Amino acid sequence: MSDENEKLALARKIAERKVAFIRHAISYFVVIVALAVVNNVTWGGYQWWLWVAFGWGIGVVSHFLSAFLYQSGRLVDRLAQNELEKMNESNKT
Repeated sequence: MSDENEKLALARKIAERKVAFIRHAISYFVVIVALAVVNNVTWGGYQWWLWVAFGWGIGVVSHFLSAFLYQSGRLVDRLAQNELEKMNESNKT
């Protein structure tokens, strides 16, 4: 039963990371749209909001990567498994 509880805790942690990313992405889009509107309504020249979109966008992309691709060491586990398989193959020859 302990193993089942650990799996449930891990699944919950992964789900919480994904929900946190979704919230981050929604707030990003809302704020960036608001900044673009303010920029274009008050001062239609220089598009300064693009700097904010770019800088914060880097954070959103890194949050996506951590939430969906590199979650809880799965990437490390896969790479370690690949290395172990390579070692086993090289020992056979």
